[in-house]
Order: sequence, then structure tokens, then C-alpha cells
Amino acid sequence: MKQQNIHTLLRFWGSPLFRPAVKNTFRLALPLMLGELSTILMGLAGTVMIGHLGETELAAYGVASVVFVLSMLVIWGGVRMVPTPVAEAHELRDGPRVRTLVHAGMWLSVFFMLVAIPLLWVGIELFPMLGQDPQVTILAVEYLKVVAYSMPALILFAILVNFADAFTYVRQTMFISVGGLALDILLNWVLIFGKFGFPSLGINAVAISTGITHAVMSVLLILLIWRKKELRYFRECRTRLEEVWAQTRSFIRYGIPSALQIMVEFAAFGAGTILIGQISKTEQAAHQIALNLISVTYVTMMGVSTAGMIRVGQALAYRSRVKVWMAGVSTISLSILLMLFPTALFLLLPGPIASFYTTDAQVMQIASGLLLYAGLFQMADAAQLSSISMLRALNDVKTPTLLSLLAFWVLGLPVGYWLAVHQGWNAKGIWVGYLIALLAQAGLFMLRFFQLTGRVGRG
Repeated sequence: MKQQNIHTLLRFWGSPLFRPAVKNTFRLALPLMLGELSTILMGLAGTVMIGHLGETELAAYGVASVVFVLSMLVIWGGVRMVPTPVAEAHELRDGPRVRTLVHAGMWLSVFFMLVAIPLLWVGIELFPMLGQDPQVTILAVEYLKVVAYSMPALILFAILVNFADAFTYVRQTMFISVGGLALDILLNWVLIFGKFGFPSLGINAVAISTGITHAVMSVLLILLIWRKKELRYFRECRTRLEEVWAQTRSFIRYGIPSALQIMVEFAAFGAGTILIGQISKTEQAAHQIALNLISVTYVTMMGVSTAGMIRVGQALAYRSRVKVWMAGVSTISLSILLMLFPTALFLLLPGPIASFYTTDAQVMQIASGLLLYAGLFQMADAAQLSSISMLRALNDVKTPTLLSLLAFWVLGLPVGYWLAVHQGWNAKGIWVGYLIALLAQAGLFMLRFFQLTGRVGRG
């Protein structure tokens, strides 16, 4: 079966079917990529502005972001289960089914709020146990307390944007995200540095700006979904409460293992960040720069992955194994091809890129070294992200979680810890561990996808 899949894959790449499949995926993915890029650039802009406040503020923002991300993982895992069933039902114009999914999505947002916000407060209470620099701890805890009040807007936006994308309103969501980016940058500039008579709020300004921006974008998405004439087919339908609850439970049943897979991966990156912070705040500041840059490429590739999940959903509407296979392969191939540019950028220009964040010579030198490792695993990261998204589209969530656990916590992180602590490689050692884990995970996820496509519907 393995040799057959490889042979079929090579024939597909060399066939006339490859270019149209990739082109169709790219056409759907490009607005999604730009929308995702706008979202991550909010964090990038905030990081750049905070970097000018000093290394203590930058380190505090970096480690606080780890705690915030961990509290949001259940949300990011859960919403990844939304696009495929919505795209499948929308493809068939199944009004009652779409309405059920929409109502279930709203209840899912309530569930997320009840889970994620208490998790964040637990992180706030336990933060002093992380052993960070005292000044870093004070600033980070203050920031996280403000973030807690912004989370409802973040959660609502995460749900709504996945529905809008599944309805293929990808250009509209892109414009909303770009507008949100402009608003967020303006608010950050005003509130971080105290412009136009406003007080200078430091890193807390990022949390306030994020909440306001996502609240505005959520309102715009609600107006988009409920005013589109072509969506009248589901708005005029009825659904039953028991069907809504059944779908909500289904979202949770598949969303939690999906979230656990993301948690395993991000927790490994979080553990590396905490370990580096215990070595020195200079190493941590450099690590935050490199981590912020790869998050830009990672989140951009999420746009490609979302496009792939939508195309898989459309293929599942017809139970076509061939269409599912082509959607998956074109998505993985496109992700890898698009990573060639950032790979070259990180490998050839690490110093100039690092200097964009800081003028501290020591931080810049360390960050430049880390970007070389970041460049090496870009294509592996693209392959694993796109392939895990295809597995989620097929409701395969438990086995990938186990594979991630093995790749990061049994293989990559122990090697990284040994290099960082016992061999004196510091942050570089942790990044070697990341590279090993991502390579292993990419290979395992792709093999798993090819195995499962053989079980889908008919040819």
C-alpha cells in the first residue's frame, strides 16, 4: 500500500491534473492566507513595538503569550473541526443541516468560554512557579489579567470566521482581517506609547487592542453571514434542539482530541520557552523573536490548510475518494512549495531580520543563530500542518495526538534539553529538538493520510 501511494503520488505530480488541483487550492487559499497573515501580524506589530520598550518587556510578553496560548488551545483545536462539515453541507445546500451546524457553533463558543477563561486564570495563579525573572513575572501577570477580559471576543471571532470561510466568503473575511490589522496597529501605537493624551499602558495595551479589534471584526462577520441573500436557504429553515445538541457534542468529541494534539505540540514549544527563560532573559528575548517569525509562516500556512479542509468537505459531499485524495495532495504540495521563500529568507538574511526587532547586539546575535534553525524546518512544518489538517477533515484526531506525543515529548524535546543544558547549546539546543520533532511528525502524518484516503466512499 505504501509503495502504491508513493507511485500514485509521483504520477499525480507529473500529470496534467496536478497544476489545476494546486491552482484551485491556491485560489481558495490566497485570501485565507492573507487573512491569517493579518491576524498574526497583529502579534508581530505588538512584538515590534514592545521590543522598543526593552528586553524585560519583550521577555514578559513572550512568556505570557505561552500561558495565553495554552489556555486557547482547546479553542483552536475545536474550531478546526468546523470548516469541513459546514463546507460539505453547504455544497449540497442542505439548509436544515447548515442551520444545525451554525447553532451548534454558537453553543460551542459558550463551551469554549467556560473552559478557556478559567484555564487562563489558573495559569495566572501558577505563573510565579515558572521561575522567571521577578520583573518579567510582574509584567506578565498584569498582562494576562487584561487578556482574560478580551477572550470572549477572541472566541466568538474564531467560530464566526470558520463559518464564513466554509461558506467560501474568503475574500470578505480577508478584507475584515486586514481592516482589523490596521485598527489593531493604530490602537497599539496609541496605547503602548501614550499618544494623543492617552496614558502609556506598555504591554497591557496589546491585550486591550486585541479585545477591541476582535469585537469589531466579530460584529462585521455576523452582518456578513446574516445578510447574504444566497444564505437565505438555511436562515429560513428550522432545526431541532436535539440535533443541535448532538452536533455540539460531536464538535466537542472530535474537537478535544484535536485540541490535545495542538496542546502537545505547543506545550513542547512552551516548555522550551520556559526552559530558555531559566537560562537567561537575553536568550529568551532572542527566542521570542525567532518564535514570532515562525509563527507568521505557520499561521499563513493555516490558510492553505483551511482551504484544503474546505475542499475535502466539498469532496465528501459526493463521497469521492479521488477528490479527497487530490484535495489533500494538492494542499500538502502547495504548502511545501510556498515555504521555499521563507526558508531562503531565514537562511540567507538572519541578521537583518533580527535587527528589525531589536538594537541589542547580544540579543540580535543569538536570534540570528536561531533563525538558521527556523529556516531548516520550514518545509517540514508546512508538511505536518497541512497533513494534520487533512486528517482532521477526515475526523482522525486520536492517532495524530499520539504521534505528536511521541515526536515531541519522547524524541525532540529530550534531545533539545540534553543539547541545551548538558552540552551548553542553550536556545540553539532546544531548536534542534524542534527540528527533529517536526521532521518525524511530518512523515508520520502524511503516511497516515494516505492510509485513510483508501477508506473514503467510492472512487
